[in-house]
Amino acid sequence: MIKKTIMEQKKEKTLFMILFLLSIILSNIGIPGIENSTMMPNYFIALIISCILNKASFLNVYTLVIIGLIVDIFVGLLLGQYGLIFISIYLVYFIIQKILVIKTTPQLLSLGFFLILFGFLMLWSTSLSHDLFINSNALFTQSILTFIAYIIFNIFIKKLTAN
Repeated sequence: MIKKTIMEQKKEKTLFMILFLLSIILSNIGIPGIENSTMMPNYFIALIISCILNKASFLNVYTLVIIGLIVDIFVGLLLGQYGLIFISIYLVYFIIQKILVIKTTPQLLSLGFFLILFGFLMLWSTSLSHDLFINSNALFTQSILTFIAYIIFNIFIKKLTAN
C-alpha cells in the first residue's frame, strides 16, 4: 500500500468535505427539466464509491458509519440505512479487491457500476423491509443517473488530487 503524505491526506479530506457539501446541496435542489423528485441521482452513493475506488486513505468502517448517519439525517428515510449501505459497499469492494486484480479504467468503471447497482439493491431491500415503497423503474433511472454522477465525481477527484 502506498503511504500518502500528510498534505495529500489533508487535500483528500478537504476535497471530500467540499464534494460532500455539494452533494447535500444538489440532493435538495433537483435537476432542471425533471419534475419528479424521485428521479434524482444518489450523489452520496456516487461520492462514496468514487472515494473508495480512488483509495481515499481516510475512509474506514467507522468513518463510513458516521458519514452514513449524517446522510440519513439530511436525506435518509431510515436512520442507519445509508451507514449500512456504505459499509456493505466497502466490504464488497474489499472482497473483490482480494479476489480480482483491477487496474484498467474500463475495469474500474465496471466495478463502479457494479457497486452502484449493489448499493441500490441494498437501498431497495432495506426500504422494502420497512414497508417503504420504491418504484423499480425509478430505481433503475436513479442508478443510471448515479453512475453519471459517479463519473463526474471521479473526474473531479482525479484532477484535484493529482500531483
